[in-house]
Amino acid sequence: MKIFLLILIFVNIYADNNSNGDKWTLKRSNFYYENDTFFLTDYGYTSGARISWLYEVENPRKDIYDIAPFNFGGSKTYRSFSMVNQIYTPEDTNETKLITDDRPYAGWTYFEIGLHKSSRTHLRSLNIRLGVVGRISGSEYLQNLIHSTINEPKVKGWDNQLHNEIGLNLKYTHKWKFSYEQKNRFESSIIPFSEFELGNISTKGTVGVALRFGRNIQKDFGVSSINIGAEDGIPSYKQEFFSHKKKWGFSINMYNATSLIYRNIFLDGNTFKNSHSVKKNLLVGYSGLGFTLRYKQFVVDFMQVYTTSEFESEENGHLNGSLIFSWLYN
Repeated sequence: MKIFLLILIFVNIYADNNSNGDKWTLKRSNFYYENDTFFLTDYGYTSGARISWLYEVENPRKDIYDIAPFNFGGSKTYRSFSMVNQIYTPEDTNETKLITDDRPYAGWTYFEIGLHKSSRTHLRSLNIRLGVVGRISGSEYLQNLIHSTINEPKVKGWDNQLHNEIGLNLKYTHKWKFSYEQKNRFESSIIPFSEFELGNISTKGTVGVALRFGRNIQKDFGVSSINIGAEDGIPSYKQEFFSHKKKWGFSINMYNATSLIYRNIFLDGNTFKNSHSVKKNLLVGYSGLGFTLRYKQFVVDFMQVYTTSEFESEENGHLNGSLIFSWLYN
């Protein structure tokens, strides 16, 4: 964990001092907290935390900034850097023995670098995730530290967690935006999206659509969770100013998505060693409903997300809450 934090601090210092002549300007900081405790449960995808920084790259000079050979008109380039931890547990966390018909215990701690190309109506994002699964992820310690802090019982089954494994995942996301605005009235936008992940942690394809309705909506590509979508709040081309023009704004947000899954280490088990696993469902659906509140440069997003059953012995789906605090820089 200390190594990951040192890497993240180094990258941000490096970015602030510019990179090979490319000027990087900090535009947004996001802190994500995802937990099913919002709905009084403590299992499945039970916890996620993410901190990220989004930089605008002015006058990019490298070919790497051309994510895909498509021209959608004028565009701006962004880079993001994140540190993430996610925790997965079975339903009965008091049992010390292996629960064969429920998902494995697993923790996933990783560093993420994102490259984003934003035009007026298109967002292309390429993310690389590098981290660790297993005891060295620190997830057992982190979960039990939180439980002791809030006077909750210790989780007892972590001896059955997945083995240590280095994880590498590549993720590409494409978003389209269609907006309808009425002067001094309500606004709305529709944001279809598709994404593909490849790696030993997750290999899957996802399609979905997000909807927003409100006043003074930010001119960006909508709210994203840790697992679905790209970086939160990437502005549309030449509309950054309008995101700050009004002192306040709010919106109601919804999304629906479906994933076709080839691999999920948190259900399939370790890639290179024998470990506990369950038979996963190939199709998984997601539905989200929430809101965004903004005052000047401070933004709060909340989304409740329902995920359909992920494996055959899971009788019902699962509710999770996603809370994001963001600060916008001039």
